[in-house]
Amino acid sequence: MRFLIFFIFILFISAKPINFSLYKLDSNNPSNKPALLVISGIQGDEPGGFNATSILIKHYKVYDGSVWVVPNLNQYSILRNNRGIYGDMNRKFAKLDKSDPEYQIVQDIKKIILDENVIKILHLHDGSGFYREDYINNMLNQNRWGNCSVIDQGTLFEYNDLNDNISQVVEYINGNLLDELHRYRVRNTNTANGDIEQEKSLTYFATINKKMAFANEASKSLPLNQRVYYHLLSIEGMMKSMNIKFERDFNLDIKSIDKLINHEDTNIVINDIIELPLYNIKPVINHFPIQKENIDFYSNTPIVWLFKDEKNYRIKHGNKNLVYLKPFYTEFDYSLKNVNIIIDNNEIEIPIGTIISIKDSFEIPPLPYRVNVIGYYKDGVDSEVGIKIKKKDLMDRFSIDKDNKKYRIEFYKQTKGQKDKFAGMIIVDFKD
Repeated sequence: MRFLIFFIFILFISAKPINFSLYKLDSNNPSNKPALLVISGIQGDEPGGFNATSILIKHYKVYDGSVWVVPNLNQYSILRNNRGIYGDMNRKFAKLDKSDPEYQIVQDIKKIILDENVIKILHLHDGSGFYREDYINNMLNQNRWGNCSVIDQGTLFEYNDLNDNISQVVEYINGNLLDELHRYRVRNTNTANGDIEQEKSLTYFATINKKMAFANEASKSLPLNQRVYYHLLSIEGMMKSMNIKFERDFNLDIKSIDKLINHEDTNIVINDIIELPLYNIKPVINHFPIQKENIDFYSNTPIVWLFKDEKNYRIKHGNKNLVYLKPFYTEFDYSLKNVNIIIDNNEIEIPIGTIISIKDSFEIPPLPYRVNVIGYYKDGVDSEVGIKIKKKDLMDRFSIDKDNKKYRIEFYKQTKGQKDKFAGMIIVDFKD
């Protein structure tokens, strides 16, 4: 059973921090089951972690135990592909002035960390080079952070062996290496012995509050799919150490991870009357209906986000830009719920805000709304109803995808003496 907190997001416009999301992957009877808390995205330029947690949320099922996931702790910095717009958030856990823009976010994540159900915390990072206990070269030495598992001290107040716990995870990772160069080591920062910077970190805050906290570092020298691979291995190793039973709906290999990072079903729903498929989408969509206020959205992918950037709206997957929406500002109307469409000679009732597959043609019977098929043009036609439209009738440059197969059908409510109001969109997808 999966629970989602902060699932519908109000569109972010002003330059200020954004609330993070919390997901709970629980068995049907999670009572008295200790929870593993997995956190990513505290630094916005480390995509390995938040892509891994996105896959965890969408493609893993927990059937005995409990896993809580925060994929986007520093969402604003993720959108800006910046380590920390307001400074390094991972250095704000020892002391923080209330005037700090991220004060409330830090307080909120502290409450979750200290929740009585949370037993272990795994914090995901992307680090430079490859950690080695001794100096080998510039990229393999004791000052690098990539591909290591980090603890702040060896034991937790003399009753829990942190080193033993993390060693189990490292053993699991090293049993599935892609290359010997990637071999993981345990890195004990011995934070209490004077590591002033590490004393300000999230994991040390958890540790001094008697929580078992660990960090997993994947090397920035690796491509994204390999970083995600090692983060997922660390999560699985931690779940195994807690006897959390789970299953995933994919094979854990690089080819599968590539597909999951760029999944064909990725979408975004805007105000419940637009569903926009994001896979293979063109980088710019012009004249896109947007209302100036009260915009909300949700996605089937946790790290997809819609926000205003200067004059345009952007949709990002993590810190990767997917598309610019050049807005056509209009009022929205929510009176139209379903539309009858003749698809390949069969009439079907379709909900507004749907993506439909078409083999040959579609036709919209007359209805009391103006219909605009973006990419179709015929002299003297104001509303494209009662017209059988095939792929060859549509201009490629108006498609929303790079393969020129997906097109917008927009509906507008007309009231005498008033401007037309946008009543919703249906996407037609000409499948091979």
